[in-house]
Amino acid sequence: MEEIKILIAEDDPSFASILQNNLVLLGYNLSDLVVIDNVADVAEVKVEFEPDVILLDLNLRDSLGFETYERLSNVFEEVPIIVLSGLDDRNLAMRIVSKGAQDYLLKNEINGGVLDKTIKYGMLRKTFQAKLSVSERKYKDLFHNSPIPMLQLVKTTKHISFCNRAALNLFEAKSSSEILGAPITDFIQTGGLYSSSTLNLSEPSELKTLRTLKKNMKKVQVTLNRLEEDKDALICLIVDKTEEQAFEQRKFEIIAQAEEGEKKKIARELHDGIGQQLVLLNLLLQNLETKQEDQGSLENIRQLLQSLILELRELAYNLLPPALDQGFVNALQRFAKRINDVGSVTLTLKLSKELKENAFKNVDSFNLYRMVQEILNNALKHSQATKIEILIEVQREHIVIRIIDNGIGFDVLKVSEGLGLQNLKYRMEMAGIRGGVKSEPGKGVEVELIVAK
Repeated sequence: MEEIKILIAEDDPSFASILQNNLVLLGYNLSDLVVIDNVADVAEVKVEFEPDVILLDLNLRDSLGFETYERLSNVFEEVPIIVLSGLDDRNLAMRIVSKGAQDYLLKNEINGGVLDKTIKYGMLRKTFQAKLSVSERKYKDLFHNSPIPMLQLVKTTKHISFCNRAALNLFEAKSSSEILGAPITDFIQTGGLYSSSTLNLSEPSELKTLRTLKKNMKKVQVTLNRLEEDKDALICLIVDKTEEQAFEQRKFEIIAQAEEGEKKKIARELHDGIGQQLVLLNLLLQNLETKQEDQGSLENIRQLLQSLILELRELAYNLLPPALDQGFVNALQRFAKRINDVGSVTLTLKLSKELKENAFKNVDSFNLYRMVQEILNNALKHSQATKIEILIEVQREHIVIRIIDNGIGFDVLKVSEGLGLQNLKYRMEMAGIRGGVKSEPGKGVEVELIVAK
């Protein structure tokens, strides 16, 4: 039989002797067995003897009841303890087993078969626990030594319960105590078009903004995974995308500059070439002598030419880069005046008193203007609105731009993959601007842009 080290804690010598005889009959080796009758001897025994299983009477010479179990289990934390009691107390039995005891047996019901089976179950449990401990240690080593920043979160509250070394470096923390217990949303906010105060499991690819303990801002990609073995926990993987996004932003700026250069070239060709020829043609028509019966047809041609010239000028204006030499706000005011001059839509620009032109000095004003222009053009083309408001509010750390129309609105979920919103979302991500779109059918549209000062 496999050698098993057994510790018997029993203050009744006769019952201890009965146990030893049963163990011998079952094939256990008495040389691997130690008997004590008090808890005080446990510390001394542990120095030279590490049992595989403990047979424990709760009432010893120096300890009684549940306290006896607690004192032994604190010394031999990984050892299965089988309680042998003369007291048929169901509540005590449930309490002890719930604390980790292998079993609770009544002395008057113990026989060789029951004793052997319980000891073997205890050994099997110890083997499983040992394998589980090895697995847990491997998991913890992988977790703590992973080069990818990782957090363990409480599922319901998103509070941080564990973190690895890479996460400490990313958060610029000196020790785990600086971030443990805090909700993840204290450090990470969603970025892009559909912002929220909570992390979205369904959009792991969306970049978030992480604010480190040193107040530095980083762009990160966050993925949350559920743990099968722990239903109340989530594993949070964080990938630092700051440098990658900076590279993408530089690439975007170069492409945008090239696009604007081409647009400017096309706009000038339209204005100086086709546009001038249309104007000349209009003048020739005005000077053309015609018969009375041809006046109606001639007037139709003139109106068509006037409409064509206006559309051409509008196209050329939209293609030309905005004149931002007098500032972003001034350019918006000029754009609003042009829309109001047309007369079909009333555009109101409301600025907070705290707003100064230099408030946008750290912002890519050119890209921001293009975003606002695209939002307004979409409203003019699709919303059927009669009123549009642009509200610019200065907050402590941000400038908030809200564009609101009273048009027909739309279902955000159904059109979120549309080219217009995707293009806006891409521009926002590249410029580091947060925000969102709110709309319902029949309730107009509100677009919010949150710009860091």
